[in-house]
Amino acid sequence: MPKVFFTYVWGPPGDPCWPLTFGSKAARTQAKKTLDEGDYVFTVGTRGEPTSSDYRGRVLGLYQVSSLEVNTVNYINQIATNGITERAASEFPYALHPISVWEITSQENVFSRLVGPLTGAHHLRAQSTVVELDPEASAPLLALERRPVTLAEPKTLLGRGLVAQKNSKLAPKHEGEFSGRFGDHAVWFVYALALKDQRGRDLAFKIGYANDPAIRLAAYQAPMAAEVTGLTWDLALKQPTGSEDEARRIEQALLAHFGKHRLASNGEIIKGPSQSDIVSTMAVILRKN
Repeated sequence: MPKVFFTYVWGPPGDPCWPLTFGSKAARTQAKKTLDEGDYVFTVGTRGEPTSSDYRGRVLGLYQVSSLEVNTVNYINQIATNGITERAASEFPYALHPISVWEITSQENVFSRLVGPLTGAHHLRAQSTVVELDPEASAPLLALERRPVTLAEPKTLLGRGLVAQKNSKLAPKHEGEFSGRFGDHAVWFVYALALKDQRGRDLAFKIGYANDPAIRLAAYQAPMAAEVTGLTWDLALKQPTGSEDEARRIEQALLAHFGKHRLASNGEIIKGPSQSDIVSTMAVILRKN
């Protein structure tokens, strides 16, 4: 049974919505230790500035959380801009990407009236991290009317790939009426296979993309007759991406970067660069886009 928590925020989740934000890495780490994937966090408007007077002390949103750590700034162009967007991203730079998010639509959403009295320690902790509510206190919150909102995605290729991979892992576990519907979350990977000799030295790398690099590895390994040749292909790199198009784009960027090292007989195989060269180039490509 998922647990229920609350935390204080400056406004509604938005549509597309914010990730669940924290003011420090320590606060996010503490939340991750407390939360299990699939738990629920209600967001409540703070009682002072910069929260609008219409939102103060009211239940504004409901997040079903994942353990995927993200940076708020990577969502800034995906979220509807208002007067506090940049300030919020600056003061709450650490976040967890949600599984699903709902905006609370009930008019009777005053937090204190719904959950009853809480200790000062509860309210103080909820200003920086999440605080668990017992079943009796959380029942009225779970009964509030709500509507699902769209999840914003990170603007970088790296971020979108991590989200796609997380969604793929979570879909079977959390699919259901309340938790929202997951679509087809096949993840596409950019991969590099290393051709190794008997001493384990890298001779060349094959760069490609696929939704199951292990199948590609098996296809390349099958004709090698390793017992005779001493040559084997190993999976050296597997990077998740947000879509097949993004995987293809990253693959082509990698091959273009190492263009002078590509074999004439097979343009997807490069000879000369090291595995660390490929990894570092991949990182640059992911963070530039």
